[in-house]
Formats: sequence, structure tokens, C-alpha cells
Amino acid sequence: MDDLTFGGVMVAAKAGDQRAAELLFLELHPQLVRFLRVSEPRMADDLAGEVWLAVARGLRAFDGDLAGFRAWVFSIARRRVADHRRTAMRRATDPVDEDFFRDRPVADDTAGQSLAHLSAQVALDLIARSLPVDQAEVLTLRIVADLDVAHVATVMGHTSNWVRVTQHRALRHLATVLAKGPAEEILDDRVIPTRARTI
Repeated sequence: MDDLTFGGVMVAAKAGDQRAAELLFLELHPQLVRFLRVSEPRMADDLAGEVWLAVARGLRAFDGDLAGFRAWVFSIARRRVADHRRTAMRRATDPVDEDFFRDRPVADDTAGQSLAHLSAQVALDLIARSLPVDQAEVLTLRIVADLDVAHVATVMGHTSNWVRVTQHRALRHLATVLAKGPAEEILDDRVIPTRARTI
């Protein structure tokens, strides 16, 4: 789907056309589920369902292009993740390992090149397990959701500069992790801890 076809599909979907709604779903659902699996792997499918219910309720009020629609859907997804985490935090019993979230100075390296050679699932697993939440969200919104810096800034409620800096830190952190060996071995050997989800 591109901007030329999106307008007609959106008009039809707002009018209740089931096929048009299916096209919107097929366009974004795989990316949405990948994003949610990085953010909340155990609840990804349930959260995706909640996101699509919210999209269905708010579709008639949406006004924008394809990029704006992507940003709107991922904004809803991020709010659902935040709601889930708030609920989980009230029931949390596991401590959060604060040391894991400390920035570590590393030499400049292009982790992006290393990620390009990984399978999509291995790259997502590495991002989910090795990065702080904000950094993981920025990378998944930029790479998986295919949003530009301005739209990521809107979705996350930060400035474009914050998004660029966070993305840079995330890539530097991944470069440090990947320097320990192939990503598959790192994940298999549990060199990196599973990120705490209840923060």
C-alpha cells in the first residue's frame, strides 16, 4: 500500500467496507506484532487485539496519510503497553536490575551493519533482551514500524533530537553486545540478561 491507494482504502474502511479494513490490518499487523513482541513478548497477541479494537473505534475520526496512520496505530500500541506495565507494576514481585540500564561508554561502531546480517527474529530478540526499554522502542519503531524520526518523536512524546540521540545510544550498546560474539551464541549462552518488563 502507498499514499495513492491509502486514501481510497481509508475512505472505504470508514464507510464500513470489510475488505478495506482487512487491507489496513494486513498492512500493519505483522509490524505491530513484532513491535509488541519486543515490548511485551508474553502479552503481544492480546495487546495487538486491544490495539485493533481501539483502531476500529477511532477510525472514523482519523485524518491523515499512510505515515500518519502508522504513527497513530503505534501510538495506540505504546499506550496499551504502558497501561499493561502499570497494571503489572502494581502486582510486581520481581526486583528490577538497575545496573542493566546504566549507559556504558563504548567505542564508536556500526551495530547497524551487524544487525543487517542477522535474521529479523534474531535481531528483534537481541534488541528486546539487551537494550533499555526506550532504546528498544526507538529501534523497533524506526526499523520494524518503518517510522521516520519525526513520527517516532510524536509516538513517544519526545523531541526529534531525543530520538536521534537514543537511537545512537542503542546502536552503540548493540555494538558492545555484538562484540562479544555472534548474536545467536550470545542469545543461546544467555550472555545478556532478559530485560525486566515491570518497570
